Amino acid sequence: MTVVRDYEEILAVIEQYADGHKFGSDLMKKSFHRNAIINAEPIQTLYDAIDEAGVCQPVTRVDILDVTCSIACARVTIEKCYGKNYIDFLQLMKTDDGWKIVSKIYQEF
Repeated sequence: MTVVRDYEEILAVIEQYADGHKFGSDLMKKSFHRNAIINAEPIQTLYDAIDEAGVCQPVTRVDILDVTCSIACARVTIEKCYGKNYIDFLQLMKTDDGWKIVSKIYQEF
């Protein structure tokens, strides 16, 4: 059963992920599952890109959040991040350590 607390916890994980763009990959890593992927590549690809690019101050909003029991999908718009805009689709799973992002696919627009 999905409860309001699940939505709040997921939004906190997404906020932590977004704050990773502002404060670096060490913060961002806390929002991802250790076996997460990005566009079918290891998540380390994202961390390396963040570390190389440095921090930015994006405008972020959650457009869609769909939660069913212990899985969720979020569509997140990120604007003004390294001079570009992105749509992220984040898939999350409730684990023993709380909600974690298990995969990310994105598109620049």
